[in-house]
Amino acid sequence: MLTLTYKRHLIFSTTFGDMAILYQDNPFLMTEILLPRADLGEIAHKWGKEGYHPNADLVAEVICDYLNGKIIGVPYEWMDMSRLTALQQQVLMRVAHIPYGQTRSYKAIAEEIGRPNACRFVGSSVAKNPFPLLIPCHRVIRSDGGIGQFGGGTEMKQQLLDLESRKAVSVPAGK
Repeated sequence: MLTLTYKRHLIFSTTFGDMAILYQDNPFLMTEILLPRADLGEIAHKWGKEGYHPNADLVAEVICDYLNGKIIGVPYEWMDMSRLTALQQQVLMRVAHIPYGQTRSYKAIAEEIGRPNACRFVGSSVAKNPFPLLIPCHRVIRSDGGIGQFGGGTEMKQQLLDLESRKAVSVPAGK
């Protein structure tokens, strides 16, 4: 039996503006999360038809919860990382484990993956993160303490770091 897979997208509103989830529907796999930006609708409409999938709705809800200050569970099994190399995936999985309210430098991530001289590679891998917010690349900063770049802009990155620092203080240990 032939199973058809369609490329779809879901545009949803957040406190930061409209975002989109790009996904295939059978089986459900996210291919990218688009942060708020002016050309979001145009990009999403070129990518595929707007569609409905309960998992896409669930991911949108998870992202909105995060942006409203809640610690979230991340559906890694729904992320299609096949366009990334094994080393890029290793970098992003290391970034995914930076605790809520904390940051790591590009250098620290390079050291944690056993490649202490690969700071620039870490930076380029983080820049290619197809799942911002779910894989919290905004938690990666420069060694000098500067916040560095972010696909949603440095202002959004700073707002996310501020949100987490305020909420992390009020979260009981072990939660």
